[in-house]
Amino acid sequence: AQEALARLDGQVRHYARLKLASVVLAREVESYRRQHQGPLLARTAELFRHITHGAFTGLDVEYASAEQAELRAVRSTGEAVAVEGLSSGTADQLYLALRLAAIERQLQHNEPVPLILDDVLINFDSGRARATLEVLGDLARRTQVLFFTHHDRLREMAQEVLAGRGLVEHRLGE
Repeated sequence: AQEALARLDGQVRHYARLKLASVVLAREVESYRRQHQGPLLARTAELFRHITHGAFTGLDVEYASAEQAELRAVRSTGEAVAVEGLSSGTADQLYLALRLAAIERQLQHNEPVPLILDDVLINFDSGRARATLEVLGDLARRTQVLFFTHHDRLREMAQEVLAGRGLVEHRLGE
């Protein structure tokens, strides 16, 4: 009995150390998320709100577990929608907003590199395409943005939205 008690005592101490380490690690992971993920998601939400003309007002992250996070878009009504529940165009807009927010964050600490986009607005309606071009125009103040398209509608829209903002158009074959 004394031998079993001694083994049990050692196992309890080992369990307590592991449990304490687990709690400390979980707190540090959450602290890291708040510090780094928070600003990125906040900026993504701003960009997404602008691109969607306020149809979506924010983003939310739901954690199924410490390792599994699910991004949700919050409608102006307050309803949170999983990415799978968004239309393909709206999901594209969310992903683009996320990429642009990450690029802006990268530009805060690193030298600018060109951003190359090839027909990213193809599935956007006119209002959301215009709003996205405005965002790209703002980004172009900090880094070179190369926007490729073969759609006259998008080219003309870019000319209107970005007039006087340094837009340079090059047509292939000319």
